[in-house]
Amino acid sequence: PALRPDLQLYNRAKRTVAIVDLAITYEDHRNDSPGSSSLARIADQKRKKYSSVRRHLERQGWSVQLSALVYGVLGSVAQGNHKVLTTELGLLKRDAKRLDRQISAAQHRQRQHTRKRGGRATEIGGSPS
Repeated sequence: PALRPDLQLYNRAKRTVAIVDLAITYEDHRNDSPGSSSLARIADQKRKKYSSVRRHLERQGWSVQLSALVYGVLGSVAQGNHKVLTTELGLLKRDAKRLDRQISAAQHRQRQHTRKRGGRATEIGGSPS
């Protein structure tokens, strides 16, 4: 698999880099244990996926923050997203909250207005081509 994270923010003066990968995933609440959700598992998988990139940059003298932003297809938001947006990316709390809400709502709207028809996704209310 290609190792291309969705977001890489470099601060050359401080020799720091924030690597963030975005995931939209199915919420599997049936299999969620109290200590771990499906969204948390996906975030962990994303961090593991890019751990070799982290090691490579750290060997070159960079301080690396490796994170994941995870949203569910039905609008769920991973608990760690707010911390990633505020602490690691430096967004104001109100901006982070608004961004989380916008991404979550956009994903939910997309899911609501799209359905499978004849093996492909079509917009509700439209006609298949």
